[in-house]
Amino acid sequence: MNRFTIAVVALIALATGIFVGSLGMMYLTGGKKGETEVKSVKGERIDTLEVVGDVVIAKEDVQAASRIPGLNPTQDLQKALERIALFYNAAKEKGITSDPQARRMAYWADKSVYADLYYQKYVAPLIKVDTSKVNEFINSHKDEFSKEIAMLMVVYQDPKLTDTLRKLLKDGSYAANLMLEEFAKAGKIGVQPSPYQNLGLGRFAMSEEEFKSLKRAKVGDVVGPFQVAPGTYTLVKVVDIRRADLRKLDPNIKNVVYQYLLEQRRREVEDSLVRVFRKKYAGGR
Repeated sequence: MNRFTIAVVALIALATGIFVGSLGMMYLTGGKKGETEVKSVKGERIDTLEVVGDVVIAKEDVQAASRIPGLNPTQDLQKALERIALFYNAAKEKGITSDPQARRMAYWADKSVYADLYYQKYVAPLIKVDTSKVNEFINSHKDEFSKEIAMLMVVYQDPKLTDTLRKLLKDGSYAANLMLEEFAKAGKIGVQPSPYQNLGLGRFAMSEEEFKSLKRAKVGDVVGPFQVAPGTYTLVKVVDIRRADLRKLDPNIKNVVYQYLLEQRRREVEDSLVRVFRKKYAGGR
């Protein structure tokens, strides 16, 4: 069986914003095409809108889809479901629904429906952070959030250039800058000046090693190299450091801190529940 075909069908469903398994409300039937009367499936009475091959699209499906957080409210949800149904029928015709791997995917999609609903109903409400915690966090790291740093970053791939680039950055003379410009014209380096950035944000945007190095740096220091991607390195020169008034911090900075604290709370809640559930359902493994 062509695994690529399976992947394509799944991706098309995801692209519509509604995954077949995540709704759990698409009904298989042997009825005739074009039926619109109320049907009974497994004891449920559903208001049929459309029958596409072996798939019934019900009014309940569209209503459920309309409540999916973040879904575009202007999207034609019935057409989105119809698109899924069409590709489902094509998949069935090709035997994909009988493929063992596909059936395991459907098995876990079914389980994910209930897991996601439980999460939204019982777990998500526990993931909250009081806005006062944001100010507490900032004040506890005021030595970072009270500084703004202007930097010059040089990105390169040949590690043999490290010492030369470090010397040129440290030098900072007109001649040194011309040499850096020549390296850039030759495509050996990329030079990126950075306007003043709040040092506190480095805690969330950098690796621990990078952040600690930058935090200790003084004006004129060159820190690094840091590997920013496989085979790609960067050196950073601290051009200037100035004070920042904590009482006038950019709201975006506070929002970053809030999202960080919210993520910490999410992990804390999930890890706590996983320990309880593991003990209850998996014998404590």
